[in-house]
Amino acid sequence: MNKDSNSKDSDKSQVTSNFNDSNELQVTSNELKTNDKDLSPSSEPLLVTRNLLLVPDEVARHSSPSFCVRCGNCKSVCPTYAEDATEGMSARGRIMLLKKLAEGEIEPSKVLDERIFSCILCGACNSICPLGIGITDAIYQYRRDLKGFNRKRMFFGLGMSVALKSAPAGFRILKFIEGIREVVPVHRFQPFRALRELGIESLEAPLRDGESLFKVARPKGRIAIFTGCSVNFLYQGIGRSLIRTLKKLNYEVVLPKGEVCCGAPLMGLGFEEDAAELAERNMKTFKRMNVEAVIGLCPTCINFIRNEYRRLIGDGIENAQEVSQFFIDKLPATSNSKDSNESQVTSNYKDSNGSQVTSNYKDSNGSQVTSNKLKTKDSKNSSLVTRYSSLPSDSSLKVIYHDPCHSVHGLKVKAEPRRILKSMGLDLIDAEGGCCGFGGAFRLLYQDLSQSILRKRIEEYRKADVIVTSCPNCMIQFRSRIKDRKIKHIVELIEEAVQGERDEKER
Repeated sequence: MNKDSNSKDSDKSQVTSNFNDSNELQVTSNELKTNDKDLSPSSEPLLVTRNLLLVPDEVARHSSPSFCVRCGNCKSVCPTYAEDATEGMSARGRIMLLKKLAEGEIEPSKVLDERIFSCILCGACNSICPLGIGITDAIYQYRRDLKGFNRKRMFFGLGMSVALKSAPAGFRILKFIEGIREVVPVHRFQPFRALRELGIESLEAPLRDGESLFKVARPKGRIAIFTGCSVNFLYQGIGRSLIRTLKKLNYEVVLPKGEVCCGAPLMGLGFEEDAAELAERNMKTFKRMNVEAVIGLCPTCINFIRNEYRRLIGDGIENAQEVSQFFIDKLPATSNSKDSNESQVTSNYKDSNGSQVTSNYKDSNGSQVTSNKLKTKDSKNSSLVTRYSSLPSDSSLKVIYHDPCHSVHGLKVKAEPRRILKSMGLDLIDAEGGCCGFGGAFRLLYQDLSQSILRKRIEEYRKADVIVTSCPNCMIQFRSRIKDRKIKHIVELIEEAVQGERDEKER
């Protein structure tokens, strides 16, 4: 990195950063050129943590990003780099930029800010990094320190903070906007235009406004549900499906009134203190509950309250589980074929050059996930689907399971949902997989990039009649463009299977 020694005044922001990747590809950060007036929205100096990325601490995943050896593995799975093959749009490029920022070699700029905030935070880079570097941790830290650099985004974040801290009030505002949108063209403004394009409507009362305790006779246990904002306000039917399923399996169900947003959207916008406030409120609510598990219908929520809370406030909800993790040993057919050594699935990606990349994972039970064919030991009792299911086992419908990013990369849930679907006798077909492009606020702030990522998934999933996932936000993203096929949450199929099994036993 060379800096002109005579350019430390108003021209010091003329920055050129040269570094080579493992393939000797020279990358020049002329994109970081800017004027002093662009360094900050105010005259006050930016406070940048200069030890950023340089010193590992107790909440680091494995090592500091300063140990990055620029192998380039992360580039092969980075969804934004696949759309824009600029080094700064890759996970490796972002880490190099942050490292140079931390070392004082470059200054904040509009383009640097754009590069770091355009990361979708999917976590694929964390999964594939051979050194276990927490790349998204570094992204979070930068966003926290420089959240005020882009004033427009900062105000958006402040609005999100107010809405999510008092979600019922935000819900009422959204209802009001729905009522006036035919009179006042609010859809012309962001993010209202994006909400309309996504088809988001909150026509029902929030799920948690109803009953909070669902009892059964002689319960085998008690389960709490972390509904998350999407299920509580937009997809209440999915939440009711989970409640009915748990009751059929003879569990008492609790919907805690004290639950608030998990905080992930605010953390992603750099509002770490606000996210920590929500985390503390959720910890206070759920830690005092005597329940077997806290089940969530959104992998982002579950990953955040279980894993990210530990880094954010030092403690997480340890018994939080994604639905597939919980049901994998609760359904008759899946429990009969539970041998963890026989449950193997592959995760395939193609890099920006079209080369095949295979990522290996372990499922939540520690089983290695490497083979591209799901195997179950017991095939005799493998079908849970009966004539009561909307997707009968003898149908010709082809089903693809879409892995939510935080499910596969954060919770390491890969084999479980496929075992469940295969146990239903469904024709589950392989898919390359990858991010859908939603990414929470990313969908509102980077719409073109989000849509470009989505188009790849739609094209890849064209061979499927039904797309199943475990994330309501992925459902929102797919339903915004796919109108001719069913998009279902896996809990809806689990409910149908459990109901069919129960009806068979009662005959």
